[in-house]
Amino acid sequence: MTKRTVSWRNCASSLLILLVCAVPASCGSATPHGAEARSRTVGHAPRMLERLSSMQRREFVLLRTRPEGLPTGIGRLPTATEAGINSALAQRIPVIVSGRYWLVPGIGSLCIVSEVPGTPGTVTVCARTRQVVEQGFGTISFAPADRTPAGMPTRLLVGIAPDDARRALVHTGGSVAAVPVVGGVFVLRDSRRGPSDSTELRRTRGT
Repeated sequence: MTKRTVSWRNCASSLLILLVCAVPASCGSATPHGAEARSRTVGHAPRMLERLSSMQRREFVLLRTRPEGLPTGIGRLPTATEAGINSALAQRIPVIVSGRYWLVPGIGSLCIVSEVPGTPGTVTVCARTRQVVEQGFGTISFAPADRTPAGMPTRLLVGIAPDDARRALVHTGGSVAAVPVVGGVFVLRDSRRGPSDSTELRRTRGT
């Protein structure tokens, strides 16, 4: 099966992106710094996260459970090497939707790897950990319009948020959809045909 992945340097105009584009917050240097810099280098081997940063472990409940790892059938994700992801630390995102989704930590970054029915290959999108803490992060897929009954949802957004987030406000055009965040995960199904413009988080404290 063809594997399709996307480097975290690819940019789009939306935080929540259309399948193969990374969020704008993810654009920038892949050089780690501060508490996020925990990598290992052996000769010319690609950099890879060795263990979770304190921020990743503290902010995301999914990453505080026993790692499941990516299935062997996923194969290598070569264009995600800039994020330094460690597939052995992947956690399945618990959503009751078609397809499979995993949260995979990297060096100063978090990635969502997904397999969506009707979409060839595997899709990987990444963002900086700090930006995910502030704004959330997700991946969007679209059902084929010619095979979707009238009135049925065509857009599916699967996102993650830090532990203190209670709602994600997804802005698309002039509308805003308020989506509950449960266990650090939010899911939006609607009939939109384009990516969202931005996302805000509502928390237990503050905004």
